[in-house]
Amino acid sequence: MASGCVLVERLEVERGVIGIVTLNRPSARNALTRNMLRDLTRALAELDKDDRVRCVVLRGEGRAFCAGIDLTAASGVFTGDADDKEYDAVGALERLRVPIVGAVHGACVTAGFEIALACDVLVASEDAFFHDTHCKWGIAPGWGLSQKLPRMVGPNRARLASLACERIPARQALDWGLTTSVHATAELAFAEALRIGKQICRNDALMVRHYKQVLQRGLSMTLSDGRKMELDEALKAYRKMDTDHFGKLKRFKSKL
Repeated sequence: MASGCVLVERLEVERGVIGIVTLNRPSARNALTRNMLRDLTRALAELDKDDRVRCVVLRGEGRAFCAGIDLTAASGVFTGDADDKEYDAVGALERLRVPIVGAVHGACVTAGFEIALACDVLVASEDAFFHDTHCKWGIAPGWGLSQKLPRMVGPNRARLASLACERIPARQALDWGLTTSVHATAELAFAEALRIGKQICRNDALMVRHYKQVLQRGLSMTLSDGRKMELDEALKAYRKMDTDHFGKLKRFKSKL
């Protein structure tokens, strides 16, 4: 990327490619500037266009995942155009067709927390912590934290985290269901993220994309509406299945 603060690597694995996106401003604990948001948004859009990419792993360089918005340059971010698609990194994460695995270590603060919540799976290192400081600094959330966190951990825990600005250490995040695992070091957390990514790549690529979309849409619906949506989408998918697909299923079953 132009600024060098967002790095992209394509890792060839069995049956596909894992896109590795690294926030690369370690001297500022990967605090986000306007240019970083633009570069991250562009990087994700480019990966989304590449049909070889079956999963994305998101990580931070240095001592932290992301310390939030760089408050020394906050006026460059909070300019009243928060919905500008060119700088909508969280939106780009949410629009990504393939799963995103976040590897969190060190600080995951406010805007960084919101970026983490846009991932489909989160793993963490022992030194990781999640911290919502919107209320501390008098900044309104705009990337979904106030709506996603209560749905993920329950309203009471979300109130504690957001209204009291309570820091959530890695082990507590695991207990709350924010992360799926905790590892001794950042390197081991990243290795686990890659392991999950490789496992995703071994699955049917079209169905992974379909399933991700159904999961995302269902989270904003009632159970009955979600069930109807799931069935409608399944029927569309079934109509696209051809004899080759059923032949693959028979061959697969014969190997079991």
